[in-house]
Amino acid sequence: MAGLDTSWKTGDRVIHLKDVLRYLNARKRRVHRMTARSLYRLLGRRLRIQKRRMRRANISVPIILVVDRVTRRPVVVLDGNHRLAKAATMKRDIPFRILYSDEYDMLFGS
Repeated sequence: MAGLDTSWKTGDRVIHLKDVLRYLNARKRRVHRMTARSLYRLLGRRLRIQKRRMRRANISVPIILVVDRVTRRPVVVLDGNHRLAKAATMKRDIPFRILYSDEYDMLFGS
């Protein structure tokens, strides 16, 4: 699945991207920007992506970044790995919205 149809199965629950976006909107989370290469380095791991999907990715759509609330360090890209990879390849900025790791745990039941 891709786009707004994205979902994650956690045990007997399914979390949809629309649910996460609704949560972020309710908390009035703004869109931040930074260079994609800087963010890629902060994540400290290589993204496993499909090149075809990367080429089709729209880098103007904000990614959702899970950030540790205490350290303020990014943990993982919840949605938008292909957009991040494309923006890094193009040496561009990437827009992102923050979902804190404790909120991720609450939403996904971790």
